[in-house]
Amino acid sequence: MKKIIILFSIILMSFSIINANDSTYTNPVLELNGDIADPSVLKYDGKYYLYATNILSHTYGYKVYESTDLVHWEDKGDAFNKNISGNSWGKENFWAPEVVEYNGSFYMIYSARAEDGILKIAIAKSSDPLGPFINVKAPLFENDLECIDGHLFIDDDKSVYVFYTKDCSSHKVNGYPTSESYVRSINLNYMAMGTECLVATPYQEWEKQSSNPIWNEGPHVIKHNDIYYLMYSGNAFFLPSYGLGCATATSPLGPYTKYESNPVLHQNPEIGATGTGHHCIVESPDGTELFVVYHIHKDSNNPHGGRAISIDRIHFDSNDSLIVDGPTKSPQPMPSSNNTSIDKINNELIPEEIKINKIYPNPFNGNSKIKFDITKEAFINIQIFDSRGNIVKSLHKGKKMPGQYETEWNGKNDNNKKVHSGIYFCSISNNRHINTQKMIYLK
Repeated sequence: MKKIIILFSIILMSFSIINANDSTYTNPVLELNGDIADPSVLKYDGKYYLYATNILSHTYGYKVYESTDLVHWEDKGDAFNKNISGNSWGKENFWAPEVVEYNGSFYMIYSARAEDGILKIAIAKSSDPLGPFINVKAPLFENDLECIDGHLFIDDDKSVYVFYTKDCSSHKVNGYPTSESYVRSINLNYMAMGTECLVATPYQEWEKQSSNPIWNEGPHVIKHNDIYYLMYSGNAFFLPSYGLGCATATSPLGPYTKYESNPVLHQNPEIGATGTGHHCIVESPDGTELFVVYHIHKDSNNPHGGRAISIDRIHFDSNDSLIVDGPTKSPQPMPSSNNTSIDKINNELIPEEIKINKIYPNPFNGNSKIKFDITKEAFINIQIFDSRGNIVKSLHKGKKMPGQYETEWNGKNDNNKKVHSGIYFCSISNNRHINTQKMIYLK
């Protein structure tokens, strides 16, 4: 029972603040008529800027998208273009950009294929997050090191570290093609770097789905309670099992210890979420929540059919373990922005077109009845979700006339199997609004 109470408290915290203009969002939040992947988001001066590997620009550089809420994105044009003077080093395959703000300037670290055909990392600079970014060190490393997925981590004391992945196209470990991630300290003023340290190599069973080659790539670090959390992608991007692992250290340079419970974000084919990898972590608008921004396969049945961008909440449990509340494809509360409470959303923003009046008994271990009102004819969807946002049971889908109704849930999923004890959510929605209440199931 204690675990249930703790879980319920965490869920209430994550639901406590949502946007008043648009109460929920549904993944993916950014989708093109093609491919958009490897997202990185910069939060600066009340706005978000998203950079990614992009079907619209990967042959010449990077576009930038702008948002105020992490959900609604506007194309703001080219942030980096190889045809601008000073940017001619990279020739094609512009992948995985990231932008950070440092001492009033904006630095973009990115991967591209050089004239010699080798994938390398470079750094460009701009006075504006929208660009244009101009190369300041291209390539970043002076040798023929083939690498991708650069990440710049700025510590509390303003020291900077560059993380990157040695690509399996040329990098081998014990004779096998292997992508590994490394880190060095870096001075952004002089582009001077320290000694290279290994931070992630694939050895856990979940990371070996591709057999040969194998991958640890896309490193990204955040700091919490003086612990450094390295999140990284495992497996090949085109596999459904592409997901995120986590490792921790007491120094940015490591050594990092991987979670035994990895992966922290992985596929859920039942809701159509596969290929859940290559990510960044960013704060909500008011700084009270953390979100992971990652890509998924647009079509879980066709992993090569393009990717789209999703966001989900993360939190730390009582043991400072990083938990990802996803993947989700059900309606989620908007990232917090103006301290509007869930009670205000339910009482003021959702009209009386749909309303859950009572769920009883609650908690329950047999059947629980759900009473609700419909005041306007509409197509109604009644679903039960678990605490990760996964659809557990579809109770009704179809048109209903105005009236008072009652349905029930017997604690079984769509496969007619009993669910585990825990917290669930009953959601009743029409094409405009959603009303949700918690349910506690006890075996």
